[in-house]
Amino acid sequence: MASFLSFIFAHSGEAADPELIHWIKERLDQLLGPGGPWTVVVVMGLIILAMPVFVVVVYLLQAKRRSAAAGLLDQDGP
Repeated sequence: MASFLSFIFAHSGEAADPELIHWIKERLDQLLGPGGPWTVVVVMGLIILAMPVFVVVVYLLQAKRRSAAAGLLDQDGP
């Protein structure tokens, strides 16, 4: 318990190192060019929208597979 408390108290109040954030921002601006912020917004938006679409596709594939397996079991019969 004491190590957990010392871990919490060891953190500083700042969210991040300002120099590091500035360096990362400069590198991203160099990498992505003038449309950088919009590129990041579009890519993150596509990722966010792709997740539920992927879940629905997997669900539909599994439902199709389950119904096909149930049909095979019904055909075998006793």
